[in-house]
Amino acid sequence: MAAGPGTCALTALRTQATRRPMPQYRRRRWRDAMALRLDLNGLLAAGTGGDGLTAEDLAAFEPELLRVRDDVAARRAAGALPFTALPHDREAVRRVLEVAATVQGQFDALVVLGIGGSALGIRALAGALAIEGSALRIVVADSIDPDTFGPLLGRLDLRRTLFNVVSKSGETAETIAQFMIVRDRLMHALGAVDYKRHLVVTTDARQGSLRQIVNDEGFQELVIPEGIDGRFSVLTAVGLFPAAAAGIDIEELLAGAASMDERGRAAPTPLRDPALALAAALWLLATRRQKRIVVLMAYCERLAAAGDWFCQLWAESLGKSPEARDRAADWGQTPIRLGPADQHSQLQLFVDGPCDKVVIFLRVDDHGVAVDVPATYQDLEGVGYLGGHSLGALLNAEQRATELALAKRGRPSATLTLPGVTAFTLGQLLFLLQMTAVDLATLAAVDPFGQPGVEESRRFAYGLLGRPGFETSHDEVEAWLAQKDTRFIL
Repeated sequence: MAAGPGTCALTALRTQATRRPMPQYRRRRWRDAMALRLDLNGLLAAGTGGDGLTAEDLAAFEPELLRVRDDVAARRAAGALPFTALPHDREAVRRVLEVAATVQGQFDALVVLGIGGSALGIRALAGALAIEGSALRIVVADSIDPDTFGPLLGRLDLRRTLFNVVSKSGETAETIAQFMIVRDRLMHALGAVDYKRHLVVTTDARQGSLRQIVNDEGFQELVIPEGIDGRFSVLTAVGLFPAAAAGIDIEELLAGAASMDERGRAAPTPLRDPALALAAALWLLATRRQKRIVVLMAYCERLAAAGDWFCQLWAESLGKSPEARDRAADWGQTPIRLGPADQHSQLQLFVDGPCDKVVIFLRVDDHGVAVDVPATYQDLEGVGYLGGHSLGALLNAEQRATELALAKRGRPSATLTLPGVTAFTLGQLLFLLQMTAVDLATLAAVDPFGQPGVEESRRFAYGLLGRPGFETSHDEVEAWLAQKDTRFIL
């Protein structure tokens, strides 16, 4: 039997891999040079005044952190934290690379149909690591607004487009609606057989309507491991497949995550574990200093989408009532994502407004592209000083200036520094924030997984749309609408 194009592509990739020199991420000196750095000095009273933490505060909290560390380790050993195994899962990577090889060279665009955690992770990866001139363009279609989704489909050449349908439950209304529309258009354009090669489905291995559809129709598939919620799925096929198909080095990404994992587990004390140290500081600032808002401020446009991913991670993992108490959470932090342009729109509030925020800066040492400001207008003091500097240097100077301006007004901040924006450093960042969320959830006695606050809204939507079994939800919505006071509908 002749080998198909997918088989040839996979063989070529394997042959190429055997000729490559050892990847940089396997060299200890390179890994050390590319290690993410966490600076907590901006959270300390020594730099910000009485609203900051003291070294004694943190030292006195170490026994509690040891409890958290032991608890997390025990849950991990029992398999209750399956996302922590993802950086080390070689078989899953092999399967992703195998499927990615079959689509490379076949399509011009890969459209991800997903929402929430099924979209934000790949947005973060593509935003940071998209390869200039890549043969495959990633488009994340996470909107069901007809003014957005309809024109998107109209711009695509369906014969050169691959669709990746992503839903763990297999019943996410927005994603399934998108899939049904796309399937119908593909069938009309390509026929009832050929259209199938334009779909890859990523879903649960055993259950859900999408799983049944895959089993019935034979679409190419990838599996989301059991126990992985959407916001913890970026290092599964959810994020890895579209990234690999577009040429992003997913093995380096996972190596970065594994490096951060190993760094935390090998830390001699809890406060030497970056995730646990950051969790401790954020917990103490929220519970003892009333810092109820956490702002992730990225001084790098390539990390903007990682900020959106962070907001979902924080809100859905931590915005819950404590397990042992039947009342609203009384410590949580509302996440906000900002960028450097917000110095000119929101920084005024952070410096002079309510002292209820903690800022986490994302800083990049080497922005990778040198764009220099020409040395002109030297006779104008307000302009000439910029000549000879690079835009990266200007960006980093603004970050340092903002950090100090906040400190002088007693506003706490921490800084996460990436040596550069690479797959390795992004893997470290994503895993660090995931572990920090789990450590914080352990301190707060909340379950970081699941999203019970979202489920009721889904039930009401099912009822309004006529899904069988949700008639009571439909009636409840109608009754609520009927009791609205028309005097206040203007």
